Amino acid sequence: MKKLLNSVLISLAIIFCSNAYCSEVQKTGLELVDLSFEQAYQLMLENNYSLKAYNEAIEKSKFEKRAALGEFSPKVILNSTYIHFSEDMNLHTPVTIPGLGSMTTTSRIQDQNLFTLGGGVVWNIFTGGKILSNHAAARAMYEASNYKYKEVKDNLTVELVKRYFGLCMAHEVADVRLKNLECVEQHLKDAKLLEKEGMISKAERLHAEVAYSNAKRDYKASLRDMNIVEEGLKTLIKSEDANLKNIRIQPNTVLFMHDDMTIDLNEMKANALKNNPQLKQLAEKRKIMSAKYHAKAADYMPTISIFATDIFASSHLSEAVPHAAIGGTANWLIFDGLKRENNLLAAKHERKMVDYEIEDAKYNIETLVTKQYEELMKQQENYESLKQDLEKAEEALRVANLSFKEGFGTSLQVTDAQMMLLKVKIDRLNAIYNFDVTLTDLLKTNGDTNEILNYISAKNTNF
Repeated sequence: MKKLLNSVLISLAIIFCSNAYCSEVQKTGLELVDLSFEQAYQLMLENNYSLKAYNEAIEKSKFEKRAALGEFSPKVILNSTYIHFSEDMNLHTPVTIPGLGSMTTTSRIQDQNLFTLGGGVVWNIFTGGKILSNHAAARAMYEASNYKYKEVKDNLTVELVKRYFGLCMAHEVADVRLKNLECVEQHLKDAKLLEKEGMISKAERLHAEVAYSNAKRDYKASLRDMNIVEEGLKTLIKSEDANLKNIRIQPNTVLFMHDDMTIDLNEMKANALKNNPQLKQLAEKRKIMSAKYHAKAADYMPTISIFATDIFASSHLSEAVPHAAIGGTANWLIFDGLKRENNLLAAKHERKMVDYEIEDAKYNIETLVTKQYEELMKQQENYESLKQDLEKAEEALRVANLSFKEGFGTSLQVTDAQMMLLKVKIDRLNAIYNFDVTLTDLLKTNGDTNEILNYISAKNTNF
């Protein structure tokens, strides 16, 4: 991980950038580094604290599963005992001696101080299936923790797409607003020249100045927005091993759009029902509830155990006491005030509740896939429509500028055309950004956010 951080944050040189952001960064003395989406993705997987926390949860469940497996084994016990009785244990025996009459003899059986060191083995050979049920529940909990990790990873991947490509879009918007500022500035120069020559009124020139002031303010705001988005991206990839405070990120994976996007909606729905991590977790929860039900049913069965004990060493232990023993026990609860019956019924309804949760989740996921698919197609159609609008807006601005310079148009017509072109460009960027985010959301619902890397590498629209 450290090598990856060094390669991303240190050894990458500051490269030439086509936008004005590079010069702004160089003025601050910060280091500008390239960062691809693939690198950001790897850094997130390695450094994100949420993923680290859920990875620990997986490890916890793994050892709990192993602990449940241990219930199948016999239990070996080592014990040490010290007892101090109030007095020696004696045996009093009446004896009749001819010529002497009756008398009592006393023999000591056990000294009042007793110490033993021993051990034993206890093995539950039948519990009515309770051990099997507990192990099945632990195994299902382990699988559920893996699916929970995947769900968190998928959510973070969507968030990474939002922030990384949000930063890409912020860079693009800043470039667009800079170009708009330059165009409005040139228009202001033309207005001042035409006013000086008496071809336009002062009001026209003032209108151009207001437009220039607005464009300048919007450009500066876009730089601020870029800084905000960048800080959000850093929170997903930060690590204790690297200081990102003096780093400015230059994303070199561009926004992408697939013009020939073809998705089979029914296939997507089928994949979602098969691979969605939330459904997978519910399926494991169903196994846990089923195991719990069988464990409660096992309470009606007896528990049969066998055991063996031996005393290895002792002090003052009577020789009359046997040192080793083997045996077996059977415990069968006959009546407990209907506690077992009610616990079993509760477990049954809990299992049924999960069944309804699964059916509801399936319906919601199918609906969500449809919604995300339609949203994806909408953004693709918006992009195609805006490509045509862009050509029209550029031509409208060219004509407005030409008319103004010839003295036949107004400053308002020029700035209106400039704002229309600006709006189309930003709307076009929004369509592409929303396409990228919606595609990742759709892949998340299908439980396959890793596939976004393939879509990015196969991009067919560049800027």
